[in-house]
Amino acid sequence: MRAELAHIRRDPVSLIVALFMPFFMLFLFGYSLCLELRDLPVAVFDLDQSQESRKYIDRFDNTSYFDVRFFPDNYDLAVNYLDSGKTRLVIIIPSGFSRKISENRPARIQALVDASFVNSAQFIVNYISGINAAYSGELASEFLKSRGIRRDIELVQLACRSWHNQSLRDFTFIITGLFSVVIMGFVPILSALAIVREKESGSIQQIFSSPIKAYEYIAGKMAPYVIFLTIDNLLVLISGIWWFDLPFRGNVLTLLFALSLFIFATVAIGFFISTLTKNQLTAMLLAVVFTLMPAFIFGDAITPLKNMPEGWQLYSCLFPARFFTGVSRAVLLKGAAIQDYWEDMASLFAYCVVIFAVSSWRLKGKTVV
Repeated sequence: MRAELAHIRRDPVSLIVALFMPFFMLFLFGYSLCLELRDLPVAVFDLDQSQESRKYIDRFDNTSYFDVRFFPDNYDLAVNYLDSGKTRLVIIIPSGFSRKISENRPARIQALVDASFVNSAQFIVNYISGINAAYSGELASEFLKSRGIRRDIELVQLACRSWHNQSLRDFTFIITGLFSVVIMGFVPILSALAIVREKESGSIQQIFSSPIKAYEYIAGKMAPYVIFLTIDNLLVLISGIWWFDLPFRGNVLTLLFALSLFIFATVAIGFFISTLTKNQLTAMLLAVVFTLMPAFIFGDAITPLKNMPEGWQLYSCLFPARFFTGVSRAVLLKGAAIQDYWEDMASLFAYCVVIFAVSSWRLKGKTVV
């Protein structure tokens, strides 16, 4: 343990990676990942050119989701805006739109949506459907009033209240998920080099010829990384909560305990990888492939695991990020008690025991590859 502490102090590159990269990746991902549409450029091909059609267009332009920028004068040019990527939405208002409304007849509007980005297309369709429904409801209400009928067109009224993220902020959802990604993405890379360095230098043979047990060797080398990286990533959590103005409704000690377990698990993953490889380059590549990428996909950070097939949900249990994401969101956003998410905590603890045992088994008998 003392030897590993001395090596960490004398390795400035590892210190820089451990100290600054999690902060850098947290802010990079936090500001680059955006799940909502804002000021989406819209093209409108208005064949009616009436006051009613302009009122309809204003419904889109007066929202924070759409920005009506283009007014093509023919259909081919409108489609060209869509094909060239200048816009993802083209609204076509046919001639006779205002006449049909004045006659209280159905008026059709065509919307061309770029579906090459499926998630964005779904957002666009939902937004324009909501705007169109609100506009149609107002027209129906005005029609009833003109006939002397005072009746609310919305017979069933929905009162919707958002819990845990009342303002529906992107940051609140994304950052609480990114904590597990940035930790799992870089902690194993740092620890994966620990045993491999001794393999390359040949000094590991001294360990093999000593009476030290495998679990003692692994525990001694892991301890400095667990202590140092727990403190470092605790600062990452505090900085993210403060900078992105996240709520903190739970218990601080519970979050610290979960963080310690998660750091232990990710450090152990790095050590397990180092028992499988002979050089540092291979260890780093394996650490990236088996930590950062799965943390994004299976960490329940950005895409919900419940949307995946059951087989992939079971496979995600091989990566501790999914358990820490559940704990961090429960503590930060919901203020839940530990009995409400004990399964994630127990899974983290069990993961630590299993991965430590497997790493020690790899060293047992001094038969490391």
